[in-house]
Amino acid sequence: MCRLRLFLLACLCVSAGCRREELPAFQGLSQAAYVWRQGWGAAAVASLAPGDLPAEVGELIVLVGECGLGHPPRAVRPPWPQLLATGRRVSLVVRMGTGSALGGPQEPNLQEGFTLLNVGLAAARTAGLTITQVQVDFDCPVRLLSAYAERLQAFKRAAPALAVTITALPSWLQAPGCEQLFKSVDSFTLQVHATQRPSAKEPARLVSAVEALRWIAQAESLYRQPFRVALPTYAYVACYARSGTFLGVRAESRELPAGTAYTQLMPAETQEVATVLATLKSGRHPLVRGVDWFRLPFPGDRQNWTRAGLGQMVRGETLAARCSVELRSQGALTDLAVYNPTEQPLPLPPVLVRWTGASWVGADAAVGWEAAPPAGNTLRFTVDPRAGFLAPGERRVLGWFRLTQPAGSLTAEVVSEQLSR
Repeated sequence: MCRLRLFLLACLCVSAGCRREELPAFQGLSQAAYVWRQGWGAAAVASLAPGDLPAEVGELIVLVGECGLGHPPRAVRPPWPQLLATGRRVSLVVRMGTGSALGGPQEPNLQEGFTLLNVGLAAARTAGLTITQVQVDFDCPVRLLSAYAERLQAFKRAAPALAVTITALPSWLQAPGCEQLFKSVDSFTLQVHATQRPSAKEPARLVSAVEALRWIAQAESLYRQPFRVALPTYAYVACYARSGTFLGVRAESRELPAGTAYTQLMPAETQEVATVLATLKSGRHPLVRGVDWFRLPFPGDRQNWTRAGLGQMVRGETLAARCSVELRSQGALTDLAVYNPTEQPLPLPPVLVRWTGASWVGADAAVGWEAAPPAGNTLRFTVDPRAGFLAPGERRVLGWFRLTQPAGSLTAEVVSEQLSR
């Protein structure tokens, strides 16, 4: 009987030792935003007034340099006094591409990026900012994760009082070397948007709530350490040749790559983002300590939410997603325009026009649309295959049409299925 009791006690001890560690209590979700600018004009500097920033955003993650991206290393010089005056916590980030990091016996060679980070750190501190954390944004090849960890450890040893974080890709999570990498830094930000190269064979998506939450759960279960999640505010235009070859993506540039025959629009779909955010706010993933929004909107952004829109999303409010059509008739001639009254960029919409009491004479469309031949008293303006977005608050001329005489009645409406995202 004594041996049986000892055996049972041993089994209980083994069972307790194998039981998964309990997750910590949910500590709430802090909000940060990337300040991702290469240049600073007067309007951008002025927009850093504390009252112009979303109240919910308590930290700004400021870009101080880029390298390895097809151009020489570029230091970014943000307006430090204005950043200090925002009253927000400020941390720094450097973007490192693979162009200068790979090849040679020291790969990944991250010295250019580390130098840019140290230059930015010195400038910020000279301006009176207290910087306690920096971030490295480097899409390291999976085969080099262990070497990446070693480079980060060396950087941390040179600055022991500085917290060092990284951006992390979902493709790393089950790769050899990822555990060593995460242990080499103080924390990481899991990027759950723009994780795959767009393909003409399937709908291009910037973010999927199902995939994002699966990756978040995976990171939580595998590594059991606190981390943050990056969510998007911006929109991309994916560009393709007639053959379907992917040519690249465009954000704020209206110029498309040479040979672009058609585009796919990749907005930060508000329903997908809201689902992820609501799940994180619920506390179901207590190791997620905050959200890093990419990126803080600035005046002149065409493919980004507005700051008011970002604030609405953080508060769990719904962003409107519908354009309106404006008609202006002078006799038998009518001009059309579309207007985006919302806080987010919207795809250029197809528009349907109907009238009575007259016959059609002719029509033409502005850049971005095509006027289809009329069917009876109905005229349809379709969207050009290479069309992009209508910026928040933007009003754009769509085209015109002429009838034989002023219409008895005239209506125009957006074809709403194109705005389902």
